[in-house]
Amino acid sequence: MRYSKRIAAILVILIFSVIFPSYATEPRIGGDFIFATSSSVQTLDPHLALDKNSIQVCKTMYQPLVKYSTEDKAIGPCLAISWEVKKQGKEWIFHLRKGVKFHDGAPLNADAVVFSFERQLNPNHPYYEEKYFSGRYLFGEIVDKVRAVDEYTVKFTLKIPYMPFIYSLTNPAAMVVSPEAVKTFAENFYRHPAGTGPFRLLDWKKDGEVVLGRYEDYWGEKAYLYSLIFRPILQEHRRIQGLIEGEIESAQLEDVAGIKSVLKSTDRLTLTEVFHLDVVYLALNMRKGPLNRVKVREAVHRAIDKEKLQEMFYPEKAIVARGLIPPTLWGYNPNVPEYEFDPGRAKELLEEAKVERLTLSLFIPDSPVSYLPDLEGIAQKIKDDLAGVGIEVQVIEMDWRSYLEGCEKGEHHIALSGWRANFPDPDNFLYPLLDREILGKPGNTNWSFYQSSFLHEILERARQVTDERERTRLYQVAQKIVQQDISCIPLVHTKGMIAFSPEVEGVAVSSTGMVEFEKVWISEK
Repeated sequence: MRYSKRIAAILVILIFSVIFPSYATEPRIGGDFIFATSSSVQTLDPHLALDKNSIQVCKTMYQPLVKYSTEDKAIGPCLAISWEVKKQGKEWIFHLRKGVKFHDGAPLNADAVVFSFERQLNPNHPYYEEKYFSGRYLFGEIVDKVRAVDEYTVKFTLKIPYMPFIYSLTNPAAMVVSPEAVKTFAENFYRHPAGTGPFRLLDWKKDGEVVLGRYEDYWGEKAYLYSLIFRPILQEHRRIQGLIEGEIESAQLEDVAGIKSVLKSTDRLTLTEVFHLDVVYLALNMRKGPLNRVKVREAVHRAIDKEKLQEMFYPEKAIVARGLIPPTLWGYNPNVPEYEFDPGRAKELLEEAKVERLTLSLFIPDSPVSYLPDLEGIAQKIKDDLAGVGIEVQVIEMDWRSYLEGCEKGEHHIALSGWRANFPDPDNFLYPLLDREILGKPGNTNWSFYQSSFLHEILERARQVTDERERTRLYQVAQKIVQQDISCIPLVHTKGMIAFSPEVEGVAVSSTGMVEFEKVWISEK
């Protein structure tokens, strides 16, 4: 297949430039590291953090019970040193690390973990607020009770057997906060954070700059850097200039022009690719004819030139998607059949289906998001490709509320959309986007109106089985089912770019695209 070599090459890049930090010499302790962000941090409360910069900063100050290893593609200990799963995945018992202190000096214990979840899930909790919707979205339908068994043991009782639960605990909504700090600062806690991470807050300046310092009482191996500064520099050319002139150590890159300019300066800068857990795709409404026929859906798929679309709208910023699950996530199946761009075959399929003068609606929102940077351009490209096989497309642009409501109700033929996973588990792609049970829930995200009983059985089994190898096998089977039924058309998986000065060592990037600063250090210039 024409995408196999590309994906293999990308995985090689990922392994060598992201997963494994390279130490030229012994790590040097000290230094002030300035990370230039493309926008300002919005909050330092991890349970409110939704934008990438707030999440990035929170990740350096707070920690969850467990962490995901990009290298091993497995869950490992963090604030919990071990855990047990009972009652076929309905009970999860975590044993906490002892001797851990929050940045305000309060001890980590089971009550702190319970507090961190209850403030998001329990309307009767004294510090519950409606604005903590991220935690409710992730855990509200899953978690029944959280209670302290003893000082260092926490038990989660789930409403259903749910093995992806352990992966969901890597989300910022599962980070543990200091109850004492929340009680002291109440609604202003977001400006007075207290976590258990390797860095603590020193200052949040009026210009948006967030200054963190090494936490000397950190329970693990202390950070090498003395300070870590997140400085918002909105203009990309200024971020790049600051890097080249040595004023900052690292910068986010958003624009294609900026990325290309950095690529020309590889003697002075290092570029790291950040692969996102996302997919940009077309939802094909199988509830509407003639898209309820697989030959018509295959014709639409074969009419779209995904490689050209990627080159036109995502140069240096995405890879062509074979399926919904990105190749960097465990459970990815590289052997699913691919539908090559083949307009001739698309016309044949339409003739076989006896479809003539087909007109389809294509819903798009009226404002771009990070993974859909040029909505009108992408829609026009899809329209032109389908016109090449005799399918007329009516692009319908609407405000976000109308777009979401229309897609949830199934008013579209095709919807241009994207999905970014909340945690590194294949379930977080396949279940919300394609499981039949989603259709009966508020805020339906199954915009293909796909109702495969076979897929549902596979996904339910994968949610309950405890053996990771069996879960992997089940998800690979699920991907084959989805690919054969052509319920949607995956287009691209996006990626970001972060530039570093050549003196920066020990860089690693998490599965969700966040820089891990705990082991970063600056060599002598």
